Amino acid sequence: MKKIILLLFIGALTFNVSAQSNSVTAGLGLLNTKIRVQLEHGFNNNMSTGANLSYYMVNWKGPRLEGFYRIYFGDDNEKGMFFQGKAGAGMFSNVWDGDDLTFTYYDENFNIQTADIYDSNSWMTFGAGIAFGGKITTRGGFVFETTLGYHFWTPPIENYSSEYDNYYSDLANAAETIGYYVVGPGFPLDMQIKFGYNF
Repeated sequence: MKKIILLLFIGALTFNVSAQSNSVTAGLGLLNTKIRVQLEHGFNNNMSTGANLSYYMVNWKGPRLEGFYRIYFGDDNEKGMFFQGKAGAGMFSNVWDGDDLTFTYYDENFNIQTADIYDSNSWMTFGAGIAFGGKITTRGGFVFETTLGYHFWTPPIENYSSEYDNYYSDLANAAETIGYYVVGPGFPLDMQIKFGYNF
């Protein structure tokens, strides 16, 4: 009897695992230069979950990890239209790097001084978003996927040094925040095109 129950359990587990699908896709960001890799795990006929790992390569450099949950409008999580919700966190460097991390100013005695712009060279961002998309999987396992939606990420924190704070911080912080939302990782339009493989 124990052997029969064990065989039924192994059979049910095998059937359950084989009914699930996984896909790995990747893409490049065109509006703000990045590389993105995604792993999606289908756990129901019309639902899946997964994660995107993006690495931004220009201005605000660094990784951002996003977890997502999808509901497909059809009965197949390997193809069709879907709705997606996501949330995540990222760790970025400041927009200026190298020699740009210091500035020169005159102190009260009109002596030339050099100081750091930032107290810290990196900062964290948190955010969430929603999107609609579509996915096509061929019989050979090739995957094409695209999404379009909206997301919001927290702006760069003001971590300027006290010396820099006395002279420029308000203007610099406003310029960095605007740049972050216009050409950086904070751009609110979430548009992705990815290619990959289903296994």
